[in-house]
Amino acid sequence: MKVSAHGVTWMRRGRLVLDDVTVEVSAGSITGLVGPNGSGKTSLLTLMAGLHRPTEGRVLLGSRNASTIPPRERARLVALLEQHATTSLNLTVRQVVELGRVPHRRFSSPDPAGAVVDEAMAAAHIEHLAERSWQTLSGGERQRVQLARALAQQPSALLLDEPTNHLDLRHQLELMRTVRRLGVTVVTALHDLDLAAAYCDRLAVLDAGRLVASGPVDEVLDSRLVDTVYGVRAEVERHPATDRLTVVWHP
Repeated sequence: MKVSAHGVTWMRRGRLVLDDVTVEVSAGSITGLVGPNGSGKTSLLTLMAGLHRPTEGRVLLGSRNASTIPPRERARLVALLEQHATTSLNLTVRQVVELGRVPHRRFSSPDPAGAVVDEAMAAAHIEHLAERSWQTLSGGERQRVQLARALAQQPSALLLDEPTNHLDLRHQLELMRTVRRLGVTVVTALHDLDLAAAYCDRLAVLDAGRLVASGPVDEVLDSRLVDTVYGVRAEVERHPATDRLTVVWHP
């Protein structure tokens, strides 16, 4: 499913958060949202998820306006993995993942798709945590559980807000490989430009609520962009072993 934002402007509590942003994400591709803290990445993801209505412009899920799709139906189309998702309930890990099945349930009927939950937990490498209490998990473990919950929704599009937060290097790579293998449309906010270059098809670069660059990774990511957007001197080079772009910071 294609996901797109067209001329999106968003005023929140009197502050301009996003200013005329247009981003189009082709079905089955991965687009990375990059930019400094406060640039509008999280805000754009919440608009794409249909949680808020833009002040101007529109967000489309396929050909439908996200703001007009009933929440339950929208949750079957798109899943959002938030940065700091939490719960005060004393749930087990499996029960948290099962929450991803709520949009598919009919009224109070139990959901028979236990295999879907099993597959989601396996994909996120959390089977061994199934009976652990959510309250006892580390930040990285919670992040992986929330990914499994999102996968259990079986969405056509997956929106990820800093999904590698709290994860060690091995689990960062495992998560991004898992996302890459899914074959669904993915929009992910990332701070690590090397991860973005390795796993994204395209980048959309935000700065102070405006889109400053968008396109294939090889066409967007260069030293001038890093200097302009982040205020950091760096070289963007193609690594001889991987043939991928990598960012080398000046000390």
